Amino acid sequence: MDTDDMIRRSIFIITEYYKNNLEPFFESISDDVLWIGPAQRQQIQGRKTLIQTFAKEEHALTFTMGNIMALCVSPHTHVKEVLLHYDVYTHYPSGNTLLHDQRLHYTWREKRVKTASGWEYRPEIVMLQINNLFKYDNRDTIYPVHYESLYDAEPERSVTVKASDLSVHRILAGRILYIETVKRSAKLRIHMEDGALTINETLTDFEKKYPGLFLRIHASYLINPAHVREIRRFFVTLSDGTQLPIPEKKYTHIKGLLLQKGGED
Repeated sequence: MDTDDMIRRSIFIITEYYKNNLEPFFESISDDVLWIGPAQRQQIQGRKTLIQTFAKEEHALTFTMGNIMALCVSPHTHVKEVLLHYDVYTHYPSGNTLLHDQRLHYTWREKRVKTASGWEYRPEIVMLQINNLFKYDNRDTIYPVHYESLYDAEPERSVTVKASDLSVHRILAGRILYIETVKRSAKLRIHMEDGALTINETLTDFEKKYPGLFLRIHASYLINPAHVREIRRFFVTLSDGTQLPIPEKKYTHIKGLLLQKGGED
């Protein structure tokens, strides 16, 4: 088994899974597959049982994935262990979006099968384990349909943007520190707690699209008030230490708005 190929297969299966397309997963599992998680104490043994369990599943959830990292090790010639680490956003019909930092462990083995041209090896999944489990609700089958009620989750808004490479990203508003105009272009740079993303948008259009989420403090900057740690003449300091300017004529007005939203003096 080629390492890169097994990583590609593993990523493809889970990305299709979160598009609610289960066929690539079902086609890849062994007859004696073991499924562990994602809920606590959840174990399902056997391909037939697993498919039957999924057939009983009814939900109206949608999902968005991001920040996929992969690692593969080979404990045996015919075995590959693939570990995926990624963010998964679960979007509920209520409008809630919950973020889960998920680690997924595949065990692949090569099965010797007879074909018209002779014997060959084909990879199959013998174990799939979700390592960071969440609380189980007895009303659920596979998907965390009632997960939000267990935690009394408050709705958290998100923004959906198209990056410069044309990829589409859905970002929880709470992760965003500030948005700035990229000079001499119709682009913005979104600064988050874990990195930055350049998108095709103007600051004015972005502000109109997501009213109430961010505060315009400058012709070139929108900030997330939740990340303001200090406001002084004539700048704000954000939670990561970034300092952004406030025009002198707008300072008193901006300070008042931030204090209303819980900003610090």
